[in-house]
Amino acid sequence: MPLPVEPHPTLAPFAPAATRSLRVFGADVELVHVPARKARQDRATAERPAFRRSPAGRIVDEEAFWRGRGCALTPNRYPFAAAQRLLWPLDRTRELRLEHWCLVLDWVRAVDGSAMVNNVGAAATIARAHAHLVPERLPFLRQLPERVCGLDLIDLPEGVTLFAKDVPFTLLGVRGDVTGIAEALVRLGEARLTASWNVVAGADGAWVLPRRVETPAPFFPYALGAAELWGRWCYMDEAPFHSATAADLEQALVAAAMPPIATG
Repeated sequence: MPLPVEPHPTLAPFAPAATRSLRVFGADVELVHVPARKARQDRATAERPAFRRSPAGRIVDEEAFWRGRGCALTPNRYPFAAAQRLLWPLDRTRELRLEHWCLVLDWVRAVDGSAMVNNVGAAATIARAHAHLVPERLPFLRQLPERVCGLDLIDLPEGVTLFAKDVPFTLLGVRGDVTGIAEALVRLGEARLTASWNVVAGADGAWVLPRRVETPAPFFPYALGAAELWGRWCYMDEAPFHSATAADLEQALVAAAMPPIATG
């Protein structure tokens, strides 16, 4: 049973108060002013506690509009894209497993869209694994130059290519068929030596950003997540939205990510 691709009436509208465009590392990004996202509970701030009862079960119980294959779909109350929905595994896991990645990647290819995954330490406000699904593509990651990565990081599944983006931080990607990419993401997750990462998947591959800093202030005053890696920088406050420069966003990515690694 594949994930449904049609929009659901419960999906929240995406209505940014303002938008801007910049070029970051020579590629196009969008800046959006979305003050409603301030209402999210447990954003990454100094006041966030070490523990709090997870709202994931309540969200799935009350808001799911589809269930199947051990997962559920719900709206995102505070979207950063149109027709955005969340995929939740029904079991309590903090990382997506192979079967979840396959569902996500099949959906992305069916709609020519994008999927984004954060975890705690990399902008997630809820610890249970979940994926943001949007029927939209942005150009940022596709426009960055890249090269084949020859490092012996994982056993590559048959037909899968590992590559690195030519940027001053570690940004790896995988290309192949759905099962191959899913297996490569699981293996990269096992090889990851940082506590957190962001993942962005599109119809043409998936990109992973291992993290060292969650909030790269003063260059970006919020937790940097997969939305920003995707190419949409979400600002909850008006002043930093208007004052941000391309150099700020470049420095934010360098500060948030791990240093570049040799590609072999």
